[in-house]
Amino acid sequence: MSMESNTNPSPQKTFSFADRVKKYREQKNLTQRGLARLLNVTSASVSRWETGTAKPPYEVAQNLEILGFGKVSEQETNRDSLSRIDQIPISQLMDGVVKSIRFGSTDFDIKPAPYVFNGPENQLEFFQKLVDLQGNKPKVDSISLKRLSIIEEVGSIKTSQFELERPKNNAKTWNSNYGTHGWHRYVGRFPPHLVRALINHFSLEIGDTVLDPFVGSGTTIVESRMLGLNSIGIDICPLSSLISRAKSKFPSDVSGLRKTLTKYQNFFDKRIKESVFNKNDLTHADLIRMFNNVIPAFSNYEKWFTLEALLGSLITVQFIRQLDGYEQDFFACQLSSLMRSIGNVEVNVVRAEYSEKLRENVNVKKLFTKRCLKSIEDIKQTLLTHQNFINDKASVTVFESGIQHAEIASNSIDAIITSPPYGVESISYLRTHLLSYRSLSTILNANPYENNKDIIGSEYLDKNKEGEDKAIAYSKTYKEFFEAYDFENMPKKLILRVRMMKQFFDDMVLTALLFEKWLKVGGHIAFVVGNKRLGNHVIPTDKIILEIFSHFGIILEESIKHKLKTNNSNSQVPWQERVIKDEFVMIFKKV
Repeated sequence: MSMESNTNPSPQKTFSFADRVKKYREQKNLTQRGLARLLNVTSASVSRWETGTAKPPYEVAQNLEILGFGKVSEQETNRDSLSRIDQIPISQLMDGVVKSIRFGSTDFDIKPAPYVFNGPENQLEFFQKLVDLQGNKPKVDSISLKRLSIIEEVGSIKTSQFELERPKNNAKTWNSNYGTHGWHRYVGRFPPHLVRALINHFSLEIGDTVLDPFVGSGTTIVESRMLGLNSIGIDICPLSSLISRAKSKFPSDVSGLRKTLTKYQNFFDKRIKESVFNKNDLTHADLIRMFNNVIPAFSNYEKWFTLEALLGSLITVQFIRQLDGYEQDFFACQLSSLMRSIGNVEVNVVRAEYSEKLRENVNVKKLFTKRCLKSIEDIKQTLLTHQNFINDKASVTVFESGIQHAEIASNSIDAIITSPPYGVESISYLRTHLLSYRSLSTILNANPYENNKDIIGSEYLDKNKEGEDKAIAYSKTYKEFFEAYDFENMPKKLILRVRMMKQFFDDMVLTALLFEKWLKVGGHIAFVVGNKRLGNHVIPTDKIILEIFSHFGIILEESIKHKLKTNNSNSQVPWQERVIKDEFVMIFKKV
């Protein structure tokens, strides 16, 4: 492909790739979906190219040229994020990749996981950092080696993560869905590989306690249990709490889950026979009434479900409501994870939107059974690969509340590993999982649209609420940044955003206060934050957090600047450059 750009610019203007794509599409009288079909990509991808939030793959750019688009420069593609296995001969892939880890005065030869040397070269520094974090310990034993992250083997010892993840030799990215981690789609979760590396870095031993006060889908507490630690998760979101309980508190014997799944299949078949589904004039409202509102009617529900999908969902929710304890959490989590496959959901966008094209032939029983069997197998493999140190389910505690109401004893926590919600754009629980909230409302017993005053860490709390401006007393950077704004000439929408971000930092003052109370002296915190954009400015969130924490005796040891990019090490996330400038893993210690 030519390295020249066919922009044909006038002396006054050079067209960007985004402008050229839109102009080309309009000249060809194509919709975004029409162009997407020609290129065999999603319409969301075309939309991202036109907004400048993503670049096309190298191969797709070549197809654009064939369609008469014109020359595309390599810099206009995502070539810089391609894996090394695509660009470098296999014999050279290991060049520059870490090959040993030190414990005490001894260097141990290691074989990195395949994605370390197969992936993009611009990820190598981060991978090297994760390996370095786990070394330099005074002593080591076989359990410590088995617990290592992003490493295939140390000497002749295979790591438990590798055995559970089972990456292929040509894997280009890590798989964040190993074990129970992959049970549910969850926007913005951080990778378990990072959590495992941090647990090793903090030298946490079996029986120590890890806290994630913004537990989300449970990544931290799942990793903690697998590595033999006690763990506590806190989340005010009912769906998040359910997902994290299901993923972390699995039983040591799966026979009970299998028996319950068989009961579900029999229950489903019986209810189908009893229903009047073959009645020609049956409506969505008829089904809702037949099942006594186990899924209450909600706005446009007839557009979210076909009759077949609604019937299957009603039967499944009715069965799950008969269960209790872990079984209810497990099966509700499985159904929630399938809502994008069951409902008429537009799959090319993060926000939950119903699709104009109805999903046909939805067999809820088949989909649900297959998903449950896969998850039961995930539990079995987790227990097998981590059998030398995995903790009991009783080692996990999940509080469904705001962090200010969680009953945690002072000086009881050995480490905190978390990422606070710092923007609706990055962690859009409601907008992503709206259909799950609606379908499981009689199980969750919560209205997702209710504004909860106890939410911590989100700047989207109350549009009419003025913050107390607590952070100004703890952070010089905060004071300088927000005092520099010219409110008189600022658009009203941006003024609201400023107020909301100030509320976020007020919440971080409370968070630091609680961390200092809960954490043992010498205990560590890993705090993942991003520096968001506010208008044309970038908020120095990492510096403000540093200053707030230091006021409470929580001192920064190290800050790792790296975009975690959600589910793997080199995925492209369209909103990141537009919304979050930089991302940091900040490592603190309580003195």
